[in-house]
Amino acid sequence: MVSIGLLATRTSFALDKSERTFIWNEAQAGMAAARTPDAYLRAAQTYQKLVDDGVRNGPLFYNLGTALLQAGQIDPAIDALQRAERFLGTQGDIRQNLKIAMARKANNETAEWPWYRLVLFWHFYLPAATRMMVAAIAFFIFWAALTLRLAGIQRSGVNALLILAAITMILFGSSVAISWHQEATASGYRILMQTPTVIK
Repeated sequence: MVSIGLLATRTSFALDKSERTFIWNEAQAGMAAARTPDAYLRAAQTYQKLVDDGVRNGPLFYNLGTALLQAGQIDPAIDALQRAERFLGTQGDIRQNLKIAMARKANNETAEWPWYRLVLFWHFYLPAATRMMVAAIAFFIFWAALTLRLAGIQRSGVNALLILAAITMILFGSSVAISWHQEATASGYRILMQTPTVIK
């Protein structure tokens, strides 16, 4: 597994930056040394301390989701990996682990992406920050084109730009709003102390 640095966010929680860094390093060491579901579960519990403290970033949710997946806790793993996707977009490692988790949940060897992930590709493939930037640029272009139109410039290019900017603003703006709502209403994970029994 590739080690990903901690991008801690500063909020008014109990842990300071050095404590968060210590917990991150402890979780990373636990993850690197883990070979059993119980060991992965302990690493997940350490990552969970950062989530409980208010840290929100893609690398944290990716590593938490991966640890939960290895520990056999599929539903929280899927949720954590989807949260990583909100921050980082669909990256190869996230995509692979999410497909593995979805296949295990369906009790299949492979899993296909749901249809809505293909239709709404920008929502899943682009990080929320990128989608927000696209929506902001579209907002600016929309108002610039509307100003030109109100100023009496009635060219077809201005009208097309106005319509394109409005559609882009609505699509990407609503996508960001959904991601914001999902993250704002997300909670911690109920990490079970005992891992499920594996039948061989």
